[in-house]
Amino acid sequence: MKIENIFFDAGGVLFFIRNKRDDVVRKLLLSMGYAESSVEEAVDAGNEFDRVYLMDIDWFYTWDEEEAWLKGRFDAISEYIDRDNKTLGRKLFMLTVDTIHYEMYPETVRILEELSGKYNMSVISNALPSLDWAFDHLDLRKYFQKVVISAYEGMEKPDHRIYESALLQTGYDREKTIFIDDRIENVEAAIDLGMQGYHRDRERVTLDDFAAFLEENRNEAIV
Repeated sequence: MKIENIFFDAGGVLFFIRNKRDDVVRKLLLSMGYAESSVEEAVDAGNEFDRVYLMDIDWFYTWDEEEAWLKGRFDAISEYIDRDNKTLGRKLFMLTVDTIHYEMYPETVRILEELSGKYNMSVISNALPSLDWAFDHLDLRKYFQKVVISAYEGMEKPDHRIYESALLQTGYDREKTIFIDDRIENVEAAIDLGMQGYHRDRERVTLDDFAAFLEENRNEAIV
């Protein structure tokens, strides 16, 4: 059956995290002149905060909840390495939020421009609430009818319910929809629900390959 709709995963398909949170913390603290050994101990203090804090948290449904966690984490790091610096925790918080560290793959915008005139497009992503802002920061939201994020849904791929929710929100016919993800188990779940699937193996496959695949199979059922 002809493909009319595409669900994209976000991280690992459209963009990637350029700098991991702890690496950003290390770089910032070292640039401020703190000793490397103290920096590593402070990062450990942040990870210990996470371990304890997250024992009582089963899900982040909102940005307020994510923000409270991150502020607590960076306050713990700040308190460990320099308790007299009253602004350090806020500085770490502002400069390490994942949103500003996402980077698009080189072909992302070009391929989305190419596909947007041919297909309805939406996103299904396993992510914290702040990932939603990346679509504005990277100027990508305009390409998508819906951005469905697991944090808001209270479930994540490969749970069948998040795909069903996305289908309901978009009105897409599952038989005319293809889902692309860099995790094979998420692709398999979409196929189980009657959609078609494409695994983006990040080591070997680009969005150019995906676009070529769609063109080759444009009027045919994709298995």
